[in-house]
Amino acid sequence: MTTYLFAGPSLPDAAGLLAGDDVTVLPPVGAGDLLKLAPKQGDVVGIVDGYFRQTRAVRHKEILALIESGVTVVGAASMGALRAAELDTFGMRGVGRVYRDYRDGRLTADDEVALLHGPPEDGYRPITEALVNIRATLRLCVREGILDEPTAEDLAAELARRPYRLRSYPALIELARALGAEKLEALRHVCTTRPVNLKRDDALELIAELRTLRPGPEPASFTLARSIYLHRWQLGARDLDTEDGPIPELSILRMCQLFAEDYPDFYRNLVHTHIVQECTDRPPQPTLDAALAHARHRTIIPETPDELDFLGLWLTPAESDQPLKEQLATFLIRSFQLTPGAPADALALDALRGRPIMSAAANLVHAARTVNQHAQQTQSTFDIHTLSADRILNLIGERWGADPETLELHALDRGIPSRDTLIAAARPFYLLATYNPHLMDLRIG
Repeated sequence: MTTYLFAGPSLPDAAGLLAGDDVTVLPPVGAGDLLKLAPKQGDVVGIVDGYFRQTRAVRHKEILALIESGVTVVGAASMGALRAAELDTFGMRGVGRVYRDYRDGRLTADDEVALLHGPPEDGYRPITEALVNIRATLRLCVREGILDEPTAEDLAAELARRPYRLRSYPALIELARALGAEKLEALRHVCTTRPVNLKRDDALELIAELRTLRPGPEPASFTLARSIYLHRWQLGARDLDTEDGPIPELSILRMCQLFAEDYPDFYRNLVHTHIVQECTDRPPQPTLDAALAHARHRTIIPETPDELDFLGLWLTPAESDQPLKEQLATFLIRSFQLTPGAPADALALDALRGRPIMSAAANLVHAARTVNQHAQQTQSTFDIHTLSADRILNLIGERWGADPETLELHALDRGIPSRDTLIAAARPFYLLATYNPHLMDLRIG
């Protein structure tokens, strides 16, 4: 079992506190970080802090994907409390006062836990204060008779109307000036000498939970819908470690799809294999006949020839003159998706992994990145996103020997689902392929 903890300004000393424990402490969580972490069944992930302004916040479906795979996810204090209150009915665990307040509706605004802070190397030094901490300090003042409850609620409400980046104890003192000198000084003393750090208290409670937690083999109480978004996020989180650092596997796949001469043959065999294996527990060889038979069984291909007018949408004019079997074979490849909207990228990467082309393509991805960076340094206005789509399509058309008007159909032969995806996939490689075309001669076999 491996245990991870995402912590930041709520518990800046987390690494020191857990020095004697077998817990991997990580920075605040952001979108994609849980998928990159790739925890396994039986592992534990604790979430205290998370980014939401500098980068996208951790997505609910990322957490659900972990829970479904048998990972225990616990949240507290800040982003962890928010997500736990939203997902506890699906199996995420929550601890601490902040979590309970969100769960029970006493807190409703996400920005109650937000604050500005410094970078990690500065210990996440707070620049503002989270409203949940200010509320807790005001409650302390009520218990000690410094403030009455209506006054404390009015002060908290006034701060709540301000953006989170303008909330602080000095701002609270400024708002409380009408209280009179004695009460104001007593409030100032509490705020400066013993303010309540509720988020830290909850984070420490989560640490105690991690130290005693023994995850059980409880299955998830739900079946996660594999949306196209989750499919993309999971693919985008996969890297290949190289001497040049981690290279996104999806970029490697795009390099293979675009520039491997024999990729259509590889992809056709991949699709046939998947289709045939879906049909029976002990599949025959993944032949075209077997794939077509299963396609008819699944009613993907009609049985009668008079229902095949749709084939014209999937074929070039020259291909429309081919024998019907070849036309159906082309349709089967070009229309293939794992689920609606999800191309076979994951299948392709699994089939390519371990082959020499993966490292060769990774080197080319790195080379393309280097060329683009050099272009930006020598010409400050250069941006690959402003490259002409027509120039990109002309380059790919020449590489594939395809006419521009049929290029989208030929992209489907390589598992690239649309013209826009083709353009986006080729942009990062345009300069390298234009000025070093001999480097791009890849082969799967």
